[in-house]
Amino acid sequence: MAQGVCNPVEFTFICPLQNGLHARPATQLAEFAGGLAAELSLTNLRTGACANLKSPLSIISADIRLGDQCSVRIAGAGDEAVLCALREYVVRDLPRSDEPLLEPVRTRSNGVLPRSLESASSNCYFGLAVSPGIGKGKAVVVGAMTLPAELSAERAEDPSREERRIDLAFAALRERIKGMLSRSMSPAETGVLKAHLAIVDDVSFSQKLSELVAKGRSAGQAIFEGGKFFIEQLQRSDSAYIRDRAIDIQEMCLHLLEKIYKSNLTIANIELHEPSIVVAETLAPQQLLTLRRQWVKGLVLEYAGATSHAVILARSLGLPTVVGVKDAPVVFPAGQELVVDATRGLVITNGTAAVRRFYEREQRTLERRRVALARHTHSSAATVDGHGLEVAANVSSSEEVELAIASGADGIGLFRTEMLFMGRDRAPSEEEQFLTYREAVRVAGGRSVIVRTMDIGGDKPVPHLNLPNETNPFLGYRGMRIYAEHQELFRGQMRAILRASAFGRIQIMAPMVSSLEEVLWLKSQIAELRGELERQSIAFDPAMRVGIMIEVPSVAFILDQLCDEVDFFSIGTNDLNQYFMAVDRDNAKVAALSNVRHPSFLRFLKHIVDDIHKNNKWVGMCGEMAGDRRNLPILIALDLDEISVPRSQIPAIKDDISRFSSSECEELFARALASRNVEQVENILRDRYSEDQPKSLLDPELIVVDSECESKEEAVRELIDLLYIAGRTDDLDRLEQVIWARETVYSTGLGHGFAIPHCRSDAVRANSIAILKLRQPIPWGSIDDQPVGMVILLAIRDSDLNNSHMQVLAKMARKLMNEEFRQKVLELNDSKQILAYFSKELEIPL
Repeated sequence: MAQGVCNPVEFTFICPLQNGLHARPATQLAEFAGGLAAELSLTNLRTGACANLKSPLSIISADIRLGDQCSVRIAGAGDEAVLCALREYVVRDLPRSDEPLLEPVRTRSNGVLPRSLESASSNCYFGLAVSPGIGKGKAVVVGAMTLPAELSAERAEDPSREERRIDLAFAALRERIKGMLSRSMSPAETGVLKAHLAIVDDVSFSQKLSELVAKGRSAGQAIFEGGKFFIEQLQRSDSAYIRDRAIDIQEMCLHLLEKIYKSNLTIANIELHEPSIVVAETLAPQQLLTLRRQWVKGLVLEYAGATSHAVILARSLGLPTVVGVKDAPVVFPAGQELVVDATRGLVITNGTAAVRRFYEREQRTLERRRVALARHTHSSAATVDGHGLEVAANVSSSEEVELAIASGADGIGLFRTEMLFMGRDRAPSEEEQFLTYREAVRVAGGRSVIVRTMDIGGDKPVPHLNLPNETNPFLGYRGMRIYAEHQELFRGQMRAILRASAFGRIQIMAPMVSSLEEVLWLKSQIAELRGELERQSIAFDPAMRVGIMIEVPSVAFILDQLCDEVDFFSIGTNDLNQYFMAVDRDNAKVAALSNVRHPSFLRFLKHIVDDIHKNNKWVGMCGEMAGDRRNLPILIALDLDEISVPRSQIPAIKDDISRFSSSECEELFARALASRNVEQVENILRDRYSEDQPKSLLDPELIVVDSECESKEEAVRELIDLLYIAGRTDDLDRLEQVIWARETVYSTGLGHGFAIPHCRSDAVRANSIAILKLRQPIPWGSIDDQPVGMVILLAIRDSDLNNSHMQVLAKMARKLMNEEFRQKVLELNDSKQILAYFSKELEIPL
């Protein structure tokens, strides 16, 4: 950030945020400014746009982008204290006030369909896939929100009456949103509703409405014109994220109008009674939140940005969503059967039998893949030679605990409690916290729940605590360090956790510990609270375990002392790495120096884990390093007791663990520790993941006897599906295109009822042979014009340099020219028999 020269009335700065001053950082800046007793303005010097610094909408409308020079000014006489406080905020806090924006997996269909769909004579409409999945149901068309017909003709006789109507509408809407927030919701839903609450409370919005009423507008006209004013400002922005906020303002205005005009306003309430695909020009976030979710199978929207709140919610709810489908409400009439393919960005109508067969098979394939992963999901993760590793989940709410357990989490390795304290006017009560923690251990079903006490400060500001401004908050007053001053808050949380311990396996973990003294103080507080609860006859678990986060390097050198005082440890690699490497990971100039795969950091981790285990204590890891599958060989070799990761990654991580051997991981880790730089370590890990997994070309799960495929297209797709189910490819459509690119040049039907489609592509993770024995022979375009009853796919990695593709193919072709071999193969009706015979005849080791 470039900092300008401060004078008594003004200073300048350069916007440091990658996504500009959009909603989240604008709201935080306005909240900070709102606490200052002065009139403050912000000017975008690139455009000349001026904003009220206490209004998020006004700041957003100034369209401030990365690198824009901005001026902050105090109206009237300068106030040096206010000016310096603001200057310190933009230098220290503003760069950290934003989180990476949700980046949906956006797939724009290239118009190339899977062959089965291409040949099915279906009507396909292309769009942008922003929330993956497949949904089927009847179209439910949601019309645009409409304004009352009398609005334009309405006359305002009494401005004070119109002001009261607006005030009552705002109060009713504010209570409605707060009521929704009081219910258990996901972080995404909570974030959207808090953004809506910020719009309702925005000072510029209310001022604009007052100005319009003063000019003779009625309450409804003022809301309509005021909303239009801000919507048009946002829509002029070059930032897609800011443009996507316009629908939120539109929805708030329409809800306000609804409060005034009641039944005369239509906010399309959607009633669903069967599996449905919701079709609309655009969909407002609160509309989506009111849907009966058991019936919503997908969304098709004509207009919606990939970062719109409706799309963010759709992803959090797992709703297949395709946007950018032109004239969607007209093209898809109500009641029409639709398939939303939000993996490829397609919406399909007139579902023929072939289309139904394709998606039925697609759903079965996805389910079989899920089941294949579930073989490990709900059992303990272990390597092929029996080395166990617990895989837990990171969560922020009791609702997430339930989802994590359903995903196969062995427990909760990190329950972030600071989310209970942020984004609200006052701290949660002890009772509110107790109910949250009790619900978490209840849904955990006897599994361990590690609750991290409030990790506030640094990048997690809580305005109502009035924490001091700091030059470097990451090295300052945060985590464990604030507890002594805020003892009432801390003791309320500790009492709530202790009370919840009577209902399940809850454990306390303190963040940002740097000394033995802090641990002793923590234990003394817990002891006092236990005595207090005993005297009050309130139940708790006297054996509840107490642990600490390892984030501060100093802790690594007093582990022998700490092991005498605490029960367990969890390594927070995000902060530990930045402190160890002396790198602010939010500073673009040096962020590249912060890498958890640096040999020095790996040696540091080994020292920590070895010392803890030497003292017979438990150690896990809950930082981002744990959730990166590329790091698994290192984590296994470190001999961690647990890793805690995002719930969505649990099945795949457990499956990957089952494919490693601990001895192999130890050898890789030794090489990594001996490496001279990060690049060498990453090459070691990359080489491991590019090798065949599993090693054998053949496997029973790659053989299907009595396949029901009815066409060549279906047969090729089923073979590819087998590779996907077995974890040998994640890019089915790409692999199919490679196979068909060869197949269209010449047919792989060798005659005598056999076909050998083949390809070289790194779309496969392992060199593989997949086999289909068909119930009914199908046309293939074979050299003898005879239908094919057995199809053998050979898929070799493009990076395989030993030409094994042609060697195996040639050997197989020679065998198939032998009538005795063909006859024997056709007689076999068991996948294991076919596997054994091919392995023997082609000399392929299993």
